[in-house]
Amino acid sequence: MNLDFADAVRQEIVQPLETLCELLSDESCYAEFAWFSNVLGMLQTPEDEASVLAAVIELSHCAFLGFIFSPEAAGQIDSLLERAINLSHTMSAPNAPDAQGGAH
Repeated sequence: MNLDFADAVRQEIVQPLETLCELLSDESCYAEFAWFSNVLGMLQTPEDEASVLAAVIELSHCAFLGFIFSPEAAGQIDSLLERAINLSHTMSAPNAPDAQGGAH
């Protein structure tokens, strides 16, 4: 994976996620802070597509955890999810299996 992808991950996901974690801490939303910090930890290697994809998938689960966010945090999360989804569209797709069921 090239450095441009890692830079995009840092700019589009890591930095906004760090900002969100700071806000959640300031708002004393410690369970939410811990959960998003865990996702941030999944992005230790932003050049690794598999790690980034796992973090994007994990981020998508935040709507189903029962967390209640302030309007500011909800806005940051919406923007973060949109950025993460858009970035995931740029990732490589695995080869489609051939007629015998094997990979190309």
